[in-house]
Amino acid sequence: MYIFKNALKNLARNKGRNSLLGIIMIAILSCTAISIIINTTAKGIIEDYKNKFGSEVFIQANQEKQNEKIANGTYNPKDFNISNQVYEELSKSEYVKEAIMSSSYRGYSDNIKSLDQKEIQEPNMGNVSVIGPNGGNISSNMKIPNLNILGGLNPMGTKEFESGARKIIDGKSPKNDGEAIISEDFAKLNNLKVGSVLKAQNPKDQSDSKTLVLTISGIYFDGVKGEDLGIKHPMINRKNEIITTYNTLKEYDKKVQDDSVAIEAKYYLKSPDLLNKFNEEAHDKGLSELYDVSIDAASYNNIVKPVEGLKKISNIFMILVLGFGSSVLILISILSIRERKYEIGVLRAMGMKKGKVALGFIFETLSMMTLSLVVGLSIGSFSSQPVSNMLLKSQLEAKNDISSSFTFTVGSQQQVPKLESLNTHLNGEAILIISLIALLLGVISVSIGIIYINRYEPRKILTERN
Repeated sequence: MYIFKNALKNLARNKGRNSLLGIIMIAILSCTAISIIINTTAKGIIEDYKNKFGSEVFIQANQEKQNEKIANGTYNPKDFNISNQVYEELSKSEYVKEAIMSSSYRGYSDNIKSLDQKEIQEPNMGNVSVIGPNGGNISSNMKIPNLNILGGLNPMGTKEFESGARKIIDGKSPKNDGEAIISEDFAKLNNLKVGSVLKAQNPKDQSDSKTLVLTISGIYFDGVKGEDLGIKHPMINRKNEIITTYNTLKEYDKKVQDDSVAIEAKYYLKSPDLLNKFNEEAHDKGLSELYDVSIDAASYNNIVKPVEGLKKISNIFMILVLGFGSSVLILISILSIRERKYEIGVLRAMGMKKGKVALGFIFETLSMMTLSLVVGLSIGSFSSQPVSNMLLKSQLEAKNDISSSFTFTVGSQQQVPKLESLNTHLNGEAILIISLIALLLGVISVSIGIIYINRYEPRKILTERN
């Protein structure tokens, strides 16, 4: 306890020297804190966007190969289609972290009417024979679809329910096969309620064996404003959407086998590095050579590249600060010890052991370093935001990405907002790293004094006073 109290008194006695040393430590730790806060925040953003954009897969048509097929006269319509079976098989890939599957089906009903439906003259097929995908004849009595049925929701549709733009006002969401929800406007038009049964016939074949039977499990409110296209049609009116489970339409597709059900899939790989392996597997499982598998590189480059550049700059800045600051700290520590060598000699001559003298220096350094760390963290926390904004702006300007507020990615169905600011914050990881650096600086500073104590005897120190 005496040594600790004496250490605190020594800090007060040598205000000038310790103030200079404290200012240097605060400057080093403040700059280091700014760099590390930016670094840890950038690291989190990079990981988040890598998972979000870097691993999202898109299946895109290879225009060059398709044009070559047409030019060579080897055009086959089947080569230009991706079968539902391929989409299903790819969702089971070992490289896929998540597969979001959705489907759609356009049915027909004489009894159920849709919003914006008008009297439309049915096409007269006459005696025209329509060949199905398996070689069988499809009934020539085709009807115009008037029911828009969705099997599951894509990410955008799911987000609408999560945000409250759409919400269930009666009943519940479809959980079991054969259940469906409809909008309140659609329900009022057809006098439907929870528990009602809705039958959708196949427009190509209205036989009972091809009828899709759905039980209304819920009614939803639709507050989403659709785009005004200048025309009204039941298939583009969102309030006509009948939403059932993905598996319901999947099983119905197996039943009819006429490509009436269209499947959409969004795949997310476990890692962007698995793209080539997933691409090979996709073609092995039946994906036509006329299609390529890619990731959302535009979004990745637009978001991640500037942040990676920012992270690199902060690392370089931190290394320079630590290098220069440590050198100055060592120099100040040497001058400080040379100034205090007589004090060390007196303490040693009075019989104080080397260990206790060294312990006094350690207490002094830890006390000063703790105070410098608190001040440095505070300054770094407040200063990291404007510094990161300035550095990020320079990175964005260097990449010429400031010209637009949104980037549209090839194959993507979503708009990716550009990252224009980095919301820095002091987290536990940053505090731990900065504290370890402060401890390292303290070790460097106190080591010089300990070396001096162990190197010289009290008599030699006192005789060399002048």
